[in-house]
Amino acid sequence: MQAPEVIQGERVRLRPIRPDEAAAILAGRLPPRLTFADGYPGENSIEVMDIFVGARRGESPNFTPLFIVRGQDGAIIGEIGWSNPQGPEAPVVGYDIVEPLWGLGYATDALRALIAHLLSLAVVERVCADTLKTHIASRRVMEKAGMRLVREGSDEVDGVTQEMVYYEIGRW
Repeated sequence: MQAPEVIQGERVRLRPIRPDEAAAILAGRLPPRLTFADGYPGENSIEVMDIFVGARRGESPNFTPLFIVRGQDGAIIGEIGWSNPQGPEAPVVGYDIVEPLWGLGYATDALRALIAHLLSLAVVERVCADTLKTHIASRRVMEKAGMRLVREGSDEVDGVTQEMVYYEIGRW
């Protein structure tokens, strides 16, 4: 599954991150023709770029990251994307918004737009996501985007066993 050129949300647009842009961000440089919101790139953004083109490349099957671009000024405010550890019929999505913009609805808008795009693809049956059980704001984003809690469990995150929650949305 390839990302289209642009996925349009209500207040954001999502566009694929090019490998050269990711490499520049990893090197601490501002890629040409990009504008960053205050606080960008954050720690999670650097991790996304590392998984995409850096030392962690190949760690996540078919990883497809996109910039979240604020519509009002074209500034990059985070990333969203998917991988296919469970196969192309059940992509797992993840997202991050720079901290100064938390709580303003950008993550929900981006997630809704990505879910709509993924579910429009014939191969996709459901879209999955997970987060730490204690990440209440992230859970609310998933719920506002229409995802439902399907199970709780534990998983290893950065070498530490964490309590997790797992969400899905599908064609049911």
